[in-house]
Amino acid sequence: MARLSSTPRASDRPVFALLRAMAVLVGIGFILIALSYSGYLSYTELEPPEVEVTAHDFVVEPTGRRLRYGRSWLDRDGQLWRLHLEGAPTELGDARGRLTERLFHQLDERVRDLVERRYGAWLEQWTAAMVLRWDYRGADRFLDPEHRDELAAMALALPQPEDDRLDSYHRLFLYQCVYGLGKRLDDVLLEGTMFAAAPKRTSSGEPGNLIVGRTLSFDLGRDFEADRIVTFYRPDGRYPFASIGWPGMMGVVTGINARGIFVALNPARTNDPPEEGAPLPLVLRTVLEQADTLEHAVEILREAELRGSGIVLIADGMRRTAVVMEVAARDRENRRIVRGEDEPVVWATDHMADEAFEGDVQNDWVRRYSSSGYRQQRLEELLSTGEPMDPTRAVAVLRDRRGMGNEELGLGNRNALENLATTHSVVVDATAMVMWVAEGPSTLGRYQAVDLGRSLRRAEGPPAPLDDLPPDPLLYSEEFRDYREAIAAIDHARVMLGRGMPEQARWSAQVALALAPDLGELHRLLGDIERDLDNPAQARVHYERYLELVPGRKRDQVRVKGILAELRE
Repeated sequence: MARLSSTPRASDRPVFALLRAMAVLVGIGFILIALSYSGYLSYTELEPPEVEVTAHDFVVEPTGRRLRYGRSWLDRDGQLWRLHLEGAPTELGDARGRLTERLFHQLDERVRDLVERRYGAWLEQWTAAMVLRWDYRGADRFLDPEHRDELAAMALALPQPEDDRLDSYHRLFLYQCVYGLGKRLDDVLLEGTMFAAAPKRTSSGEPGNLIVGRTLSFDLGRDFEADRIVTFYRPDGRYPFASIGWPGMMGVVTGINARGIFVALNPARTNDPPEEGAPLPLVLRTVLEQADTLEHAVEILREAELRGSGIVLIADGMRRTAVVMEVAARDRENRRIVRGEDEPVVWATDHMADEAFEGDVQNDWVRRYSSSGYRQQRLEELLSTGEPMDPTRAVAVLRDRRGMGNEELGLGNRNALENLATTHSVVVDATAMVMWVAEGPSTLGRYQAVDLGRSLRRAEGPPAPLDDLPPDPLLYSEEFRDYREAIAAIDHARVMLGRGMPEQARWSAQVALALAPDLGELHRLLGDIERDLDNPAQARVHYERYLELVPGRKRDQVRVKGILAELRE
């Protein structure tokens, strides 16, 4: 019987040697790749400064509506959160992180879901994350040292999320850059509307008060509205100020200081790549902490090293003046006041008006294909009538749901000033130092009155008797209930379509169509359903209607146009 030899033949030895050599080379390659990847992560990681934080005890008041931590506290008044922060930078950051941890977690989860939906496949998400790390490497070095310490303390107070590619400090820094990050997703996720009415003299000859109106939308889906937080800051050695924003945002997108200097920031897009500088929301925070006049605020913006561009409304309540300033990161010469020189009313949306940006492709796209151009025309129509401005009229402008020439647009239309997706809405009497903040949803709820003089200047005596501004009657109407029912029907139709049940999806979508026929996302969904049911003619009708109703969603519009091209073949 023949025996099998376990010893390799001489002719096989070179083959085994080659395989061993290849295995060694592959192993070395993996090691080199791992080392390179680790080195890349280390090189692009934002390193927080070392900070010392003094821990405090939480004190929950018996009502459960106020939570104290050190010199700071968080409470809820109606549908608004009010956060009072006081102390040195590390105290501010530590208190903000601990008091708003739950609210931030809810927002952060939603943002992560949005990014996953936008980028889809794991490889695409990983590639986007690596490019993001490279573009923002070392970017925090341009922050004010006190702001950097505050950010580091806030990061220490927040738990590190599981399976996150970024640590808490890095992630929180990117939240301050949210205006620039929105550009990476192609779609217009942030939209702003703002105006200020310079006063006319009253019948007695006294100058009127400067009134400011402002809304900002952060589109995370119609079924989600970020918590509205009014934060009152008392930083040691700097002016106190109030800021309206969302959890995790220590920069300022809407705010006013104790000297009556108001700022609001709208996003802008230009062809320029990000520059070496600080994100605009943190520069605006510096404005509120330091500026005591409009001219001082303009000077800070002109001299700052900026990472991106934006449109800033600056108002001085004491002197009753306001300007709109377009701020370009690329060139300090392109930081100009474009409205406000002897104009009684100023306004802005999301595109640059200065001649320096006439040839800018990105800016032109925002003006023509997002809702910015249409909203600006509607603002001009409403604000150029010569009618006196007061807080009640300012709210009416912010709640406007009609189009040019008072055309009916339908609830939720993205071209309307009020598209039922507003993240926060504010009216300010910058002269009397009174602010009204909308509770939500969108601008429909009541606007709570806030005595800024008392909150920021620590005025003595009883609080001023202030009246809230009432809710929009639409909030309690059958029409709004129909609109909300339509949103719920759309969500159900999406679930059914995702389960491979297009006929059942169409039933729910048809309910939504009867209740709210002008919702753009509904027509996109109906197009998908009809295409799945092999009804190309009906699908084309809905896709074309979607393109009319949903401006500014570049990535989605490109996809829909591609589908339409296929259906026409």
